[in-house]
Amino acid sequence: MSEQQNTSQDIIGKLVQSLQTGDFVDEENEFGSEKESYGEEYTTQLQTAFNNFLKKDAFQVGQLVKWKKNLKNRQLPYLSQPAIVVEILDEPVISNEEESGSPYFRENLDIILGMLVDDEKFFTFYYDSKRFEAY
Repeated sequence: MSEQQNTSQDIIGKLVQSLQTGDFVDEENEFGSEKESYGEEYTTQLQTAFNNFLKKDAFQVGQLVKWKKNLKNRQLPYLSQPAIVVEILDEPVISNEEESGSPYFRENLDIILGMLVDDEKFFTFYYDSKRFEAY
């Protein structure tokens, strides 16, 4: 058996063990490390992101959109990749993420966007429209 297969089996074994015992890897460092203090630049950026989040743009089906600065919370679309508005929902879908510590917990999904993935396949996904602006 190759060393790569042994490593894969070790990882799978640890994962299975953690699922069985409930001992999960500490995810606290997933977002980075805590700083001793946060300066004016940080607080200004935080306030700007908050104000951008509160500002809801009016979109139309067929319009190109992109992430607002500091509001990207999903893998796709990529930061500079345009997406196209496929549908604007009259009744938003509330994310069923059950973990309150998740950024997706009860997220208001009120827009369906389409994009090309791998530059050839068209996919659609649900998003919170407050995170987007015109492209």
